[in-house]
Formats: sequence, C-alpha cells, structure tokens
Amino acid sequence: MFWRTCVCGFALSLLAAGVSGQVVYPETRTVEVEDEFHGRVVADPYRWLENDVRESEEVADWVQAQNDVTFSYLESIPERAVIRARLRELWDYERFGSPRKAENRYFYTRNNGLQNQSVLYFQATLEDEPTVLVDPNTWSDDGTVSLGTWVVSDDGRY
Repeated sequence: MFWRTCVCGFALSLLAAGVSGQVVYPETRTVEVEDEFHGRVVADPYRWLENDVRESEEVADWVQAQNDVTFSYLESIPERAVIRARLRELWDYERFGSPRKAENRYFYTRNNGLQNQSVLYFQATLEDEPTVLVDPNTWSDDGTVSLGTWVVSDDGRY
C-alpha cells in the first residue's frame, strides 16, 4: 500500500507540475519461444532481450530507444533540477560499512557521500591512517561496476 501511495502521489505531483501527455514507447518485437517446465508450457516472447547489450546490436538499439523516451520524459519535468539538487543534498553524507577484524587488521568500507561505490579500506591498528585496498569507482568510467561481496582470510593477510 505504501508503494502505491508513493507512486500515485508522484504521478499526481507530475500532473500538477504540468507534465502530461501520452508517452509513446518504441515497438518491441516478440518471438515465438516456448519452454516446458514440469509439464507446463511457458511462453517467453521477449527472450531475445536477454541477449547481452554489449554483444547484440538489436538489444543495444532497443535499450537506446527506451532510454531516449525515458530521458525525454524526465527532462520535461519542470521541477527535475530542484528534485536532483535536493536528492544530492540528502545523499551527501559520509557512510561507513560494518568493520571486520581479522588477526591484527581492521577492514571496512567508506563512502564520502557522493561516490558511486563504497571503497574498501584496511588499517593495521585503530590509530593508523586507512589504506585503500579496493576502489571499485576506478573499475568503470560511469561508476556502475561494484564490489558485491568481500571476505577477509582469518589471518587478515588475504
């Protein structure tokens, strides 16, 4: 119920802000693909969209067309700059992940507030300066590659 209230409230605020009109999405082709699971036939007409966007020109074109529609709509929202500035202000605070001690080393993640990904640090003692162990923000130009899970060996060496 909460989610529906939020979505409805957002839609009403967009209408009140003067964002209206029909959004026309690009045509999405379907294919005749069916699988059988435990005796039940399941259609999968959009299976072709499971192809990797980096390897399928057709999927990449479809994603680009969808993004063009989406961003065109979002850019038409008059309050978008104000909303973006407020969200940036709310998200701009230093955050730390739960520390883990392994033997004589301390490991933790930290985000300075506006980093796309938290950085993994270690310290030999609590008084030492932290040392960057892994910075996933350097793994891609757009900051979308992340460090999902990390584990330290019992002796803190690896």
